[in-house]
Amino acid sequence: MPNLEGTMPDPKNRQRVARQRTIHAPAVRQGEEKKKPKLPAQGWISWWPVAAGIALGLLGPQLRDLLAPYAPWSMRLVYPFVLLASHKEMGLSDELALMLPQAMLFAQFPLEGLAVKFMLGRGVKVSAAIGQMVSVHMVCTLVLWLVAGAAA
Repeated sequence: MPNLEGTMPDPKNRQRVARQRTIHAPAVRQGEEKKKPKLPAQGWISWWPVAAGIALGLLGPQLRDLLAPYAPWSMRLVYPFVLLASHKEMGLSDELALMLPQAMLFAQFPLEGLAVKFMLGRGVKVSAAIGQMVSVHMVCTLVLWLVAGAAA
């Protein structure tokens, strides 16, 4: 068996082993404490996305009328859930297909505000949360385009 002397520390020489560990350990400055992560807003102020969503939801019919001259693409971009709920290709009954789009007209923005509130509660930046909502709208617009192409 080859001689492996010097490759393993001598267990009897504990001071040398302890000194080597302290040399290779990361240096921690005295008096420097770990920075606490910034907590997300708590209380009523954390519900501002839901409040903004409710305000936009109450203005839903007026916003729909404002976007009507630019239909169908304006509606597909701003109200994709309303249009998805109205498609018979989604497998909804006739009664639900008549009622659900009107409900989604008022509920879409408050639901998105609730989603943004939960994202912000997990520490996501406001810009990232808005970007995720824009991405959801783009995916729904793509689904609407696919459904409209399949129906034609």
